[in-house]
Amino acid sequence: MTAFRDCGGRPGARLFERLSAPERPVPEGERALEATLASIKRHLVELLNSHPGHSECAPGLGLLDFNDATLGVLDLELKVERAIRECIERYEPRVRRVRVETLPNDGDPLQLRFQVQATLDLGREATETTIDLLLNDKRYQCVN
Repeated sequence: MTAFRDCGGRPGARLFERLSAPERPVPEGERALEATLASIKRHLVELLNSHPGHSECAPGLGLLDFNDATLGVLDLELKVERAIRECIERYEPRVRRVRVETLPNDGDPLQLRFQVQATLDLGREATETTIDLLLNDKRYQCVN
């Protein structure tokens, strides 16, 4: 998939982010990477907290609610990992080769932690990144 491009042809923020701040200069180099990663993290939080059927133009957008008590813990972790990976691969075109794994939960049984490893598509170049996600009280958030 190709990366989102700003008007100058460089990878960067999503369309509505660019429209809301058109006077802001386009970052370059390391700042461009940081800006793109921050934009991707914001999008992942929005994406993973959405639910299928809530978007008329993309009915499959988002994740199902995984509150099915009949699933075992391992089954639930694997199912959520797969759902996160598939959702990111389908709706975030600035990343590829997505891998998701469950992290130890640091003693809080009501929280699930996931690590997303992906390749950022930066046009002519690509870089690996890791994003840690926390599912807390039915809401995903980035923790790094």
